[in-house]
Amino acid sequence: MQTEIKDAILADFILSGKVAPGDRLPSEAELGDIFGASRVTVRAALQSLRDQGYIRIARGSGSHVLPRPDMVRSGLDRLVSFDTFARQAGHQMGTADIELGVAPPGDQVVHDFVNDKGKPILRVSRTKVLDGHRCAFVVDHVPASVLPLDVLRERFRGSVLDLLLDTPGAAAYSECTITPTVAEASLAAILDVDLGAPLLQLSEHTCSADGRLVNRSESWFDPAYFEFHLRRRRDE
Repeated sequence: MQTEIKDAILADFILSGKVAPGDRLPSEAELGDIFGASRVTVRAALQSLRDQGYIRIARGSGSHVLPRPDMVRSGLDRLVSFDTFARQAGHQMGTADIELGVAPPGDQVVHDFVNDKGKPILRVSRTKVLDGHRCAFVVDHVPASVLPLDVLRERFRGSVLDLLLDTPGAAAYSECTITPTVAEASLAAILDVDLGAPLLQLSEHTCSADGRLVNRSESWFDPAYFEFHLRRRRDE
């Protein structure tokens, strides 16, 4: 319920522009009446929006909408696609240069899928475009036993993770590593940046609840358009 209320407030009041940056959202009581939710649920939804950088909450003066940045800010503690993060931030994330097929058996990545030895591993590469700017290059490897090639061709809309999240039991958690790197010649051409320009490389292993590897993803992001953060909490 909290997530539904948060998404509704985000869509109806913030992303729609109904409440402009700097202006105050309706009160907790008013939002409760609008959405038929308790003040406790509304308060939790607002705190989530605050944690995601959409609003600030000041005691005595309510919740005010913050200006949306020109970049995508992503909290790595949520297993959602970057397309979703961009959409929630009010940006248009497009996809270009899609290449989809079966990975060669000699591809080193294929050997990481120990539960799918001898079975086809699919490779999907593409360029991500944010508000008209080339901002990332992404390469995913996924077992055909998890997402068959015909399904991938029919349903792929830019994110392999979105398809896995829509597949019951497929994706339960992900382990990520972020490494600062620089653009070599091919990446510089793909992302339209200078040779040697700084990039962020995200290496991600997505697994099912039983630990089976269902997606191995490598992404290179232009830091001019992406900011990754992780909220740290004190020990209880």
